[in-house]
Amino acid sequence: MDKPFGEFKVQEIPVPEPKRGELLVRQVMCGVCGTDVHIYQGRLPDVKYPLVLGHEIIGTIEKLGEGVNRDHTGREVEEGDLIYVIPALRCRRCYFCLDLRQPNLCMNGTAYGFNPYPDEPPGFYGGYGEFIYMRHPNSEFLKMDAKPEAAVFLEPLTIGIHAVSRVDIHVGDVVVVQGAGAIGLSALIAAKEKGAFKTIVIGAPKSRLELAKEFGADLTIDIEEIEDPKERVEIVKSETRGGYGADVVIECTGFPSAVPEGIDMVRRGGFYAVAGHFTDAGPVMINPYSAFTRKHINLVGVWSSRLEDFIRGRPIIESGRYPIEKIVSHKLPLERCKDAMEAMIEGYRLDGKEVRKIVIQGGL
Repeated sequence: MDKPFGEFKVQEIPVPEPKRGELLVRQVMCGVCGTDVHIYQGRLPDVKYPLVLGHEIIGTIEKLGEGVNRDHTGREVEEGDLIYVIPALRCRRCYFCLDLRQPNLCMNGTAYGFNPYPDEPPGFYGGYGEFIYMRHPNSEFLKMDAKPEAAVFLEPLTIGIHAVSRVDIHVGDVVVVQGAGAIGLSALIAAKEKGAFKTIVIGAPKSRLELAKEFGADLTIDIEEIEDPKERVEIVKSETRGGYGADVVIECTGFPSAVPEGIDMVRRGGFYAVAGHFTDAGPVMINPYSAFTRKHINLVGVWSSRLEDFIRGRPIIESGRYPIEKIVSHKLPLERCKDAMEAMIEGYRLDGKEVRKIVIQGGL
């Protein structure tokens, strides 16, 4: 992609030969993320154009450089194995990486799909292509034992896992997830895995809510049917002990108006996690007294994810416990990348079908 709202150009360039410590990956699928759409729209100011988008990358090892024979967890690998390319490239030396052990806040970080080499011509450094060249010295990958349609969900799942790690969920708790998209479903999975007794998913359209039920949501609330936020808050409270509100609410919508509504759903002393705002969507009016102080809530932000979230997410996907492969609704060739962007901007419909998750397939 050459510029915001620009064209996606399919080009042929020589495929590199991996050196020692490097590997070449043949893309099988790359998920289209809301963050990709933000980059397409020019809403992430630090990203340099032109670039190859795509950071939810599942592929097979095309060629191993010398010395590469295991993934990050020690699983032996060989050419042809299915792996997940962990997109984040942390510096491992800044204050947040080294002193605080919070690499997701790395001051010098970059990622595959975010133009990690801005001073070079765009090449094999994003998932919207046939190959990914993992030459960055801090690259990591995980071998996967799952169908590609399920394995491609690993990176979105890590956001839900990270969000749940930021709140305090106990066995028997009521957890509300605002949003029924990929991040909302990932938060639902993570909350259930951590011990939530009752899970409530709020969102639209109906088909996504039906999928949330298949993932184990105990109750879904359709915002297209129940349009009044106050009514939605009362429904949530009616499902909680004493009617006080949910123990935990996780926002996964990206819409600022969801935040005050979600805070109203939290019980006094509960947790509210903002996981859906990865770009500036604008402010909201909130009364600090009634929203925060009087309720004594715990408000946390969720930025990116960590390597440990990938490691925790892999066995969930490999277990087959959730019908994760059903999330993929569209498989598109490289020539249709712009169609994917436009569909996610203009109503989440493409080729006469509702969009749940679009993946790009580089070999088509």
